[in-house]
Amino acid sequence: MNDANNLDSLKLREDQLKARKGELSRLIGEAKKSGSDDAGELIVEMGAVSAEFKEVAGRIKAFKKAQRQQAGQSSEVLSGGPLDKSKQAEKLQQIVEEAYSAPQILNLAAKAFRVVEVDAEPGLRASWDEYVDRHPQASPYHKLWVKFFVESVYGHPCRFICALDESDRVVGVLPLTQLNSRLFGNFIVSTPYFNYGGALADSKQVAQMLIADAVRWRDQVGAGHIELRHLTSSNLGLPQRTEKLTFWLALPEQEEDLWSSFKPKVRAQIKRPQKESAEITIGGAELLDDFYSVFSRNMRDLGTPVYGKNFFHGFLRSYGESARVVIGRLSGSVVACAIIIGSGDRMEIPWASTVHEANSSGINMLMYWEILRFSIREKYKIFDFGRCTEDSGTYKFKQQWGATPVRLHWDYCLAEGKEAPKLNPDNPKFKLLIAVWTRLPVWLTNIVGPMVVKYLP
Repeated sequence: MNDANNLDSLKLREDQLKARKGELSRLIGEAKKSGSDDAGELIVEMGAVSAEFKEVAGRIKAFKKAQRQQAGQSSEVLSGGPLDKSKQAEKLQQIVEEAYSAPQILNLAAKAFRVVEVDAEPGLRASWDEYVDRHPQASPYHKLWVKFFVESVYGHPCRFICALDESDRVVGVLPLTQLNSRLFGNFIVSTPYFNYGGALADSKQVAQMLIADAVRWRDQVGAGHIELRHLTSSNLGLPQRTEKLTFWLALPEQEEDLWSSFKPKVRAQIKRPQKESAEITIGGAELLDDFYSVFSRNMRDLGTPVYGKNFFHGFLRSYGESARVVIGRLSGSVVACAIIIGSGDRMEIPWASTVHEANSSGINMLMYWEILRFSIREKYKIFDFGRCTEDSGTYKFKQQWGATPVRLHWDYCLAEGKEAPKLNPDNPKFKLLIAVWTRLPVWLTNIVGPMVVKYLP
């Protein structure tokens, strides 16, 4: 068979694999929605198909490169040149889809023989973090630093439990924190204050053992529910809420490619504050005072109690150098802020704010652009814009960057007679409190807010 026939054969196989990937993506979505056990097998097949697709694409590229060499094309063309925009977009979208379609509960032949607290036995701390590091759906909030952070800053009871097999190998983990107050009630969250948590396990049986242990603790302390902040559906048959989303943007290797992917309106909004002596600074804890001056004021304006400054000091100290503080200035005045954290291939922005008067300047657009540039330089592959509600103003702001909406799946273990919680601004119970809060002076909300928000998940 000659080279031309070889290339035609590879292209045909590439088309077949591409079609199968699309079909598998649809089937996985349907299986997850119906709670079918078939999702695990389909995801395994998706991995195999994706690997073969990558191999075939590489061989096609090699064939084309050889053909160009024979034709005596220039060295720039020989290097392959920049990807066609549509091909690059497809490649980046694939990165996001593979990341968020990984299962929270794996489909391995694993059994748990006992469940223990992480501090119960020597060596479990190291084994815990090693397990989290290798689990495909782990987040930084599954790691042990969260336990020490929450206990040291707020003193809430934490139980980080892990499942061990017959050889005492970790096969699942579940971080738990109890929040108990007269105003908001008594409940358990995995993990409070952050977007991700829940059970990571090698099998459904392992996850069920972890949750059964968590339910026993729930009943012992009289909590009304356990909230498990899963990214993907756990398929455990628990009551579930899916109204919250995040946005993930796959990052190219060059910032120029990301810039060219933006719509003209977005590029114009980024350029606008540069005409007003705008300045973006990315640093560490030395910027925290500036961060807090903007963040606390914005939270007051939104009617939301603010974390104390000690919360952010503790967070930066616990998380380490992969967390950074971002400040935006207009004519020397601090008007925008953010905290970003890197973990694995993903950069996340859990907190960001802009003072209301500066919104029209576009300083928030410039700040996000500089953060995206920084993420590319640091070799991250995905940017996580953080949690929001569908069709809200925040949702539309994040959507304009070309990011993909990723729906969150929060499961609930409810005590008898209890309903899923409604701790959100839309709850009529809190509307009057929110209205009053927005009229309080910032200095007062900075004193009272931290005492309230420590009990909000």
